[in-house]
Amino acid sequence: MTGAEGVNFCTVRIDDSKCTYCMECVNTCPNGALTYESSVKCFMHNAYECAYCEVCIDVCSEECIEILDM
Repeated sequence: MTGAEGVNFCTVRIDDSKCTYCMECVNTCPNGALTYESSVKCFMHNAYECAYCEVCIDVCSEECIEILDM
């Protein structure tokens, strides 16, 4: 879905039953849209910063990341 300013909005789903928490997805995100908050033990996705480039999917060796249109 495209927002009012032509921005693609999406969400990232990470299957925690497959994830090994290697943080490759977080470390390679070019915009810093994907972070891990250790205090609450969860991944956070900022849709406003996400370029929808799928780099996080490409680097995930566990194939546990999915990008969904909102």
